Amino acid sequence: MGLVLTGCDSGGSNGGDGNPITKTFPAPSDGAGYADEVAIHLQGGDLGSRLEDDSPGGSPMKSIYDGSAGRDTDIRFVSERNLTSPSAVDYSQISPVDISSRISTIDLPKSDSLERGVDAPDVSGVKNMDDLISFYLNNPKHTSKNGVDFSQFSEKGVAAAISYAEGADILTDFEDGTLGADDEAEWNEAFGHFGAPRDFGAFLNDDGSIADNAPADDVDGDGETDLETEAVYIWADYTADRGGETGEDGVFSFDAFEAFVDGRNAIDNGNSPSSKAATALQAWEATVAANVIHYTNSMKSDLSDLNDGDEITQSELGSGADNRTGPDASSGFEDHWGEAKIFAWTLEYYSDELGDSDLNDIHTDLGSKPPYDDNVTKKDYVDRLDSIQTTIKDAYGFAQTNVDNW
Repeated sequence: MGLVLTGCDSGGSNGGDGNPITKTFPAPSDGAGYADEVAIHLQGGDLGSRLEDDSPGGSPMKSIYDGSAGRDTDIRFVSERNLTSPSAVDYSQISPVDISSRISTIDLPKSDSLERGVDAPDVSGVKNMDDLISFYLNNPKHTSKNGVDFSQFSEKGVAAAISYAEGADILTDFEDGTLGADDEAEWNEAFGHFGAPRDFGAFLNDDGSIADNAPADDVDGDGETDLETEAVYIWADYTADRGGETGEDGVFSFDAFEAFVDGRNAIDNGNSPSSKAATALQAWEATVAANVIHYTNSMKSDLSDLNDGDEITQSELGSGADNRTGPDASSGFEDHWGEAKIFAWTLEYYSDELGDSDLNDIHTDLGSKPPYDDNVTKKDYVDRLDSIQTTIKDAYGFAQTNVDNW
């Protein structure tokens, strides 16, 4: 990739005496890196950021999506964080990936219930992630008139259908003992999809949460911040956000990263990384499931001002409430519904703990859009959110304290 930044604001390396991460992920050998995976993180995040603009334009996002973006398109991961370099940081400095041709085409349950021409293409049947994201880029806005958040679905949709799907597929092969011609390259690719820097411990607090110097920092002190090796991306970031409050469910960031490091070392020493692949994937999947719980909790909080018998309406909770700016601005409730929905869809790409029936029930309870103007009361919907949380808690054996606190 070769993208390094000078003059980056630095919070300094983290990792006090209580942080057990003292390992770093070994440097990839020639030809066995993960530049493509980092490019996907940058592109997916950029799509989400641009759809949040007051007047998003489709053309730049389409070029980001198909990998043709160049010097006239800045990389927002860099520009929005005031990271600087000797020249403008744009897509000509990396090798963007053609996401539109690479994205998984798995059908998304209940996507046929999205409103045709409003939240999804105007064709019948279930949709896949490429169908949805392509529609959003042709109809760019933050949120549809029904409260479906195009920004969340696009950014997290890329992370689900490429990063999580491909990462899980690789780790499952290693877990099953299916080894390839270049095990190091395959393992590095999974690590790249996970999105942790080589020295992840330098971005973590002692409890495994994300530190102030994230998401990018010159942790090795060489005067440059390398976005391939010194930046935290979506899934690694979420493992730090969703650590077990009680310790009963592990610390996802510590567990996943140590497994990735130990698995790579096993490969380098000619040993099987099978058990390490299982640990990394377990922590990764648990993080996605905990995200669904987190955003259902957020929706409960959004509804806290309503009485149990009050109906949930768009005028009360939607885009136009509280004088939010712009006709397509997302409300907190819509944002949280979108995140819960997209992370539930993420588990369609891989889940060892939830079966098809469980996932179908979760999608039914969430609905195909926020529950506006459907005669749904606060109590009705909170009961549905509680049902989702119980399904996930029972499947993963999560501690109730964690479910309540996430």
